[in-house]
Amino acid sequence: MPEVRIDESVTPAAHRAGLTAALEARRVDNRFHYAGGAAAARWRALAAEHSPSRDDADGLVAYEAAARTALGVLPDGPVHVIGVGCGDGVKERRLLGALAGTGRRDIAATPVDVSVPLVTAAAEAMQAVPVVDATHAVAVDITLVRDLSPLLAPRLPGTRVVTLFGVLSTVGDGALAPAMSLLRRGDILLASANLLPPSPDARDAVMAQYDNRPTREWLGTVLTEIGVGGADDIRFRWERSPTGDMVVGEVTPSAPVVASVGGVTVGLAAGMPIRVLESHRHSAEGLSRMLAAAGLDVRATCVSPSGEEGVAVGVSRG
Repeated sequence: MPEVRIDESVTPAAHRAGLTAALEARRVDNRFHYAGGAAAARWRALAAEHSPSRDDADGLVAYEAAARTALGVLPDGPVHVIGVGCGDGVKERRLLGALAGTGRRDIAATPVDVSVPLVTAAAEAMQAVPVVDATHAVAVDITLVRDLSPLLAPRLPGTRVVTLFGVLSTVGDGALAPAMSLLRRGDILLASANLLPPSPDARDAVMAQYDNRPTREWLGTVLTEIGVGGADDIRFRWERSPTGDMVVGEVTPSAPVVASVGGVTVGLAAGMPIRVLESHRHSAEGLSRMLAAAGLDVRATCVSPSGEEGVAVGVSRG
């Protein structure tokens, strides 16, 4: 089993305080939907069924093209892949497989995620790649911890390849700062985002990835645990965001409810929505600009055939 370093930001006390504060603001932020074992398991099943990034004929095309770009600029020598917000590590495992396929033998990997169950699964997935050393993992909430470098000290020799797959869509551009904190001159960042294609039926196609039974059951896991409703109470809609558009999921109690989080109660009035999901959609150009503004030399932005998945590759200028 991998050794998991658990940061203070994801302890039970921190989870209780964070979720309580979020509920007082009538929110259940995305990060709380991955923490528990049941929610993590439902997310994994949902991603396998509905995520374009798992589709060999679509999303994976963009990830594989980005991996080729990264390999093309990666110098010889040791490599340390760090998956920030890695979930169960499926996409990072494919990247590690591509690295190993080039004949490299000095490859380390460190999964980083807010969920202990998911980061443990990611480490096990990474360890399954021959020649990869993935004995350590870090559980940390990157919405609270902006500098991740102390959690990965000391720095291993060689080039760091940091992945930020899917996190910009759930956390927003605030996720860039924690990822950037791990980079030095010449290190590489691969960042992906969900895109909104320009086709007339794009919104309906995207919404179908959210407004379905598996997504409702995943989001409803936490809602049921704290007593704020369940899968059938969630409604989805489009809303404008700083990056363009986002899918929002909300629950609106018809009567006053009292949420309970680890023995702490929060009263919630009737008729006022509680936001339980935000999923941002970007453009490929916006993704490139985001990385460039962060100080990266953007080498490519690869887009899937459907236009729903984009992966940018940037090299740190130091």
